[in-house]
Amino acid sequence: MGEWQIKAVRAWLSDGREETFGKPSGQQQQEFVFSPGEWFTSLSLWGNDEGTRLGAIKFKTMDSQGNAREFFAKMTGRALPAECQIDVGSGYCLGIEGRSGLDIDCLGFKFLNAVQSAVLTNVNYPTINQLIPKVAVEEIKSMTFRNISTAVQQEKIEMSKKVTVTSSWSLLLNLTAAFGVDVQAGIPEIGEVQNNFSVSITPESSFNREHTKEKNQTLSSTIDVPSNKKVDVSITIGRASFDLPYTGMVKITCTNGSELQYETKGQYKGVAYTDVKVKTNESDVV
Repeated sequence: MGEWQIKAVRAWLSDGREETFGKPSGQQQQEFVFSPGEWFTSLSLWGNDEGTRLGAIKFKTMDSQGNAREFFAKMTGRALPAECQIDVGSGYCLGIEGRSGLDIDCLGFKFLNAVQSAVLTNVNYPTINQLIPKVAVEEIKSMTFRNISTAVQQEKIEMSKKVTVTSSWSLLLNLTAAFGVDVQAGIPEIGEVQNNFSVSITPESSFNREHTKEKNQTLSSTIDVPSNKKVDVSITIGRASFDLPYTGMVKITCTNGSELQYETKGQYKGVAYTDVKVKTNESDVV
């Protein structure tokens, strides 16, 4: 900072770029490092009393844990003129702009407007075709039927098991910490064909970014037990956990109708279940 101006501003952007505007001099300097997902709650700028240079910057922030912070840097030798309060929109700063030579002549901040909705779309799982599913098979119920009569005997099987299906898509905190993100995607599911397990993707549907659903897997069936035979019945279900990379697009719609889209990637984690399966083994009654 100088006596009658802000001498220089150095900015580090989230994409790795960094640049210094103006020419630093003197010993007084201040630094503010944003935490992931931290956003502006207010911003004020001042010129110097001649209207030719930037005189001061003051802003307040909030992080994803609700912690508030403040930054205030100003010229050292003169009183501040009228404060200029800036509309920070959603609070997410997308960049800065201005003009500088040896000093900062003027400075502005670009903010994302207030957000109406945010959706993760165009989700793909690039490694899913190479995935060999690991399925834990659980026996839910077993029973034995004996038929010592001379006629075929029909037995009814009924059961129900509650399972919890989960899905989650990780996202960087940069633009999504202060508002919820919905997901429009298909999710991996497990199937069994000829005693082999396979993975497929369901049709697209809408989910919360962290989705949990309880459902009942039910079975109602009949089996024939031949005369003088014994039939052992085993009812099983398979459970598979997924931990897969994904790619997608985040689409943010603002309250003024404008849109922002950017590519993203992360990790999908989920738990899925197979359908209930009945296995039978027939033998002579002893």
